Amino acid sequence: MLDNIVQQISRMIIWEYKELLLEGLWISIQVTIISMIMALIIGLLVAFLSINRNKFIRTFGFFYIELGRNTPILVTLLWFTYVLPPLINLRIESYWTAIIALVLQTSGYLAETFRSGIESVERGQRFASYALGMNYIKTMQRIILPQAFRKSVPDVVNNFVVLFKTSTLVSIVAVPDLMYQASRLTAQLFKPVETYSSVALAYIFIVFFLSTGARKVQRVYQKRERAEADYI
Repeated sequence: MLDNIVQQISRMIIWEYKELLLEGLWISIQVTIISMIMALIIGLLVAFLSINRNKFIRTFGFFYIELGRNTPILVTLLWFTYVLPPLINLRIESYWTAIIALVLQTSGYLAETFRSGIESVERGQRFASYALGMNYIKTMQRIILPQAFRKSVPDVVNNFVVLFKTSTLVSIVAVPDLMYQASRLTAQLFKPVETYSSVALAYIFIVFFLSTGARKVQRVYQKRERAEADYI
């Protein structure tokens, strides 16, 4: 019975095409990491815009956040791939339009996360830093942002997990990720059960690993917050 199970798994994973599937998985990881890095940078900048004293700048920041959070990722993906290039009369590879779409959505969520983290720091600490002669920039660098980043880490990790799962949609615009390669194999071999089951197992394993790490990070930071609260 065990031999039969091993044979079924071997047939399901389609070992003779593992290089193609691994290549697609590497593209998925690339898209996720690049999108996350860009989203972190843009999200932080937008967070500063949303807390700016200037009403126009603050409104623009909130508009960006709501645009990223409320627009379905599939709509954003298709718009940047098939609408934006003709509008600006510029050819853009689907690889980069997919990343732009993912960055827009993820940075909207991260901007709100960073904004909440910044505003969660007690105002008294900011006033105390001003009293010590620090300007706004130094106060942010040394007092506010370290605490805000620490409080935002669990949400950032969760957003990374969500981004990896969302990246499966880039196959729709012909980005050769894992799902795209699986669709190609299905069309060539006419083995949808084996192919998609293999891909499903791969995603389940990776997402389970990432989610477990996210939960551990969240527990660590919750313990630190409780310890700091007890100390105070």
